[in-house]
Amino acid sequence: MSQFQEILRPSVIPAKSVKVSGPPGFDRENVQKKNASVTVQKPDEETLNELKVKKAWEVALAPAKQIPMNLIMSYMTGNSLQVIPIMMTLMLLWKPLQSIFTETNSMFKQFKTEGNESDILLTKAVFVLCQLGSMGVGVWKLNKMGLIPNSESDWLAWQNIVQVKESVSII
Repeated sequence: MSQFQEILRPSVIPAKSVKVSGPPGFDRENVQKKNASVTVQKPDEETLNELKVKKAWEVALAPAKQIPMNLIMSYMTGNSLQVIPIMMTLMLLWKPLQSIFTETNSMFKQFKTEGNESDILLTKAVFVLCQLGSMGVGVWKLNKMGLIPNSESDWLAWQNIVQVKESVSII
């Protein structure tokens, strides 16, 4: 370790022949203090719980930040029955289910303490709701592709398919 001492704590030797002033904000006395100790306060338990809950909220709301991107991608792929839109729609349904059933507890385990159990339970519920919202995008895409039976002609063989000549929709 002593061989790396010069790398870890280089000595500052001022130039003897040329007097060059240091850069703005440079204080030579602070650099030459080798044994200066910095005291770091340990956060108390309450502050630590608040930080853990704050981080848990970030994790819980992360799936909600992906919903607008998924909506735009679903809209841009069109309503045709091709490989890419179908695979994307299946992923919109499968990944949230997988996250809800396998990853929810493991994602929030690191934030849970005795003092913040109710807050972490609320963040888990929001996480599940955000994942269900992402699944809703997949269901919307399935409906737009015509794969969800939602008219009489889908269920009854003798009913004719209603052909709509014009329609206006916002989404």
